[in-house]
Amino acid sequence: MKILMIGGTRFIGRAAVSDLANRGHEVVVMNRGLQPEHPDAAHSITCDKNDRKNFVQVLTDEVWDVVIDTILDDQELGFVVEHLRGKIKQFIHTGSIGVYGAQTPIPARETDLLAEHDEVYNFNHKLRQDQVLLRAHREHGFPGTSLRMSYIYGPGAVPLEGWGGRAPKFFQRLRDGQTVLLPGDGRALLHPGYVTDLASAFGNALESPETIGQVYNIAGPRAVMMKDYIAQIATELGVEPKIDYVDPEKILQQFPELVDRRGLFFASEHMCCDISKACREMGWQPETSLGAGLAKSVVWMRQEGHV
Repeated sequence: MKILMIGGTRFIGRAAVSDLANRGHEVVVMNRGLQPEHPDAAHSITCDKNDRKNFVQVLTDEVWDVVIDTILDDQELGFVVEHLRGKIKQFIHTGSIGVYGAQTPIPARETDLLAEHDEVYNFNHKLRQDQVLLRAHREHGFPGTSLRMSYIYGPGAVPLEGWGGRAPKFFQRLRDGQTVLLPGDGRALLHPGYVTDLASAFGNALESPETIGQVYNIAGPRAVMMKDYIAQIATELGVEPKIDYVDPEKILQQFPELVDRRGLFFASEHMCCDISKACREMGWQPETSLGAGLAKSVVWMRQEGHV
């Protein structure tokens, strides 16, 4: 198929382009031209999504079988739907399991009723993105699919730390034998997904027609408690972790320049989803264990000078 990838030069988008090319698809990457051209892309188109005039030309001047996006917000999705309606076989959007927030029960399923989060969690923007696609499918038959991605880790980005962000300083403290602080009792569930595993879901989705008009949770094989996740990273760093469990406010007070309040409180809640629908309907399956994936992440962090 001829595929337009909106984004595609960094992390999961980059991995997805390589996976799709390896499957034999022709992938054209649209980006702002700030990153080197992807070696596995057929070619690249330089365009800022905010330049609506040029964006329309990219969408409509060529015939695309599939369009995939990793960066569009709800208003931009509405714009794309308007110009691609009736012109493509499928549109695949990168969503987030963050829409489940602090909801129960767990693991979260795609059929769970969702409510907007309060200002602490604020993943409402991702929920609105799904709503745009589902409404377009329901009202106009637009062939949209949303892949709700879990927290993504692997070479290419610093892993999530216990503060809800990707601060190298956290891992440097862990490496140096200093005490790291985790919110609450450290038993909040995290559901990591290795970057190439998650990236492969795009290819499975476009090769499975029944995915049109659907939402899928895409994550790793198992969820893990935050304290065990940090302990696994410490093992890969070759150290014994020193952890204090404290009120989140104490972390904010001690590291105001490093910690994002929303991320910290979000990391204090369970995040665990059911991936059986994607496995069943798309034939997709995560293959990388947490230990193996984190080992590769630590190697990459060392190579990049983060630890």
